Amino acid sequence: MFSHTEQLDRLRASCPAALDAALVAGDPALDRMLASIPLRRTYRDAFGVQDGQHLIFVSSTWGPDSLYGTTPTLIQRLRSELPLDDYTLSVALHPNTWSAHSPWQIHRWLDACARAGVIVAPPEEGWRAALIAADLVVGDHGSVTFYAGALGKPVLLANSAGHTVDPASAVGRFVAAADHVEASALLPQVKHAIARGQSPEQREAAALATSAPLKSFALLREEFYRLLALPEPDSPALTPAVPVLHATPRSPAAQAVEVTLTYEPGVLHATARRFAAELAAQGCPPPQGAHLVVSSDEPDQDMLQLADIVVHEGPGDAKAWITDTLSALPGAMLASMPVDDTTWLVGTRDVGLLSFTAPGPHGRTCASVVLSWLISGHSLHAFPQHVELHTGTTRSSGSPIACTYLSATA
Repeated sequence: MFSHTEQLDRLRASCPAALDAALVAGDPALDRMLASIPLRRTYRDAFGVQDGQHLIFVSSTWGPDSLYGTTPTLIQRLRSELPLDDYTLSVALHPNTWSAHSPWQIHRWLDACARAGVIVAPPEEGWRAALIAADLVVGDHGSVTFYAGALGKPVLLANSAGHTVDPASAVGRFVAAADHVEASALLPQVKHAIARGQSPEQREAAALATSAPLKSFALLREEFYRLLALPEPDSPALTPAVPVLHATPRSPAAQAVEVTLTYEPGVLHATARRFAAELAAQGCPPPQGAHLVVSSDEPDQDMLQLADIVVHEGPGDAKAWITDTLSALPGAMLASMPVDDTTWLVGTRDVGLLSFTAPGPHGRTCASVVLSWLISGHSLHAFPQHVELHTGTTRSSGSPIACTYLSATA
């Protein structure tokens, strides 16, 4: 069975005697993804992709020449270098990799990445949903990368491995036309690849994925019943949609945060960029000039000792928790915790407390704004009464957040 008529030409050159048995019946896996494209927003929602965010999908085939076999740290670098508020990251390893090394080993290898917010797709399902939802695919010579091209996705190759595929094949031609990931900073490369899209050479090669789009199930069923010498059912052959993978990324417990402040009377405009800091111990340092914000559920106690800000996500007696935490962690400059669903407290060691009302999902980021304000040479008492907080380069938290100075001591 072949997916495209161009494969008949290569069969004719290599084994002409097999032509009589050849059947061009499209690609059922690709057809399922093509049929699911109208529900792309559903798949993106299931991956936790917010408006303005991009989903980067990393795909690795199996074997020593695969992406994970040659550049296993690329996943860590991507998650460390791409801002959390602008990019969601998912990875899928070939089922043969899971089978050869065991699920326990795969989860152990990717545990730090998962804690940093990377969505690890299970081996049985998930890669097709990720392809539909993705804005960019970082892959290798495997079929998933070629499927990305067939779906019109921009692609970056982590490695060549050209010797593993026929250069005259559609996959070989697509791999030869794709751009490669360079050793330099990844964020500019990702931005450029998304903005550029596919090149004409890539589109030409990707068009060879199937010559019977959305017809594969009907063609296959027709052939099966012909071989069985049975009448085909009257009902049409259905193309099932791809299952939705519900896999919202975890919020990294350790985050490196950069904040840019602009002040006008009464309102402090703050733009925050957050990065995963979980992978610092794996050779992926946070950006220079960023401060370290660590949640109380961070399993690495060294991270807590290094934290500039310690955050507790659950509401409660925030004032007492801030006092006790800063006393127990002398390296921390600030501590922050919600009082309830609408109010967060940020406390210093000896200056006082600030209350932030209605910060929404960015409550923990308010502490980063306070630290940046203090580092800039301002006093806590002079902190503005309203903060307009922007997270990342594309999304804003909305209405200004009200701020109140509460006490002289924490």
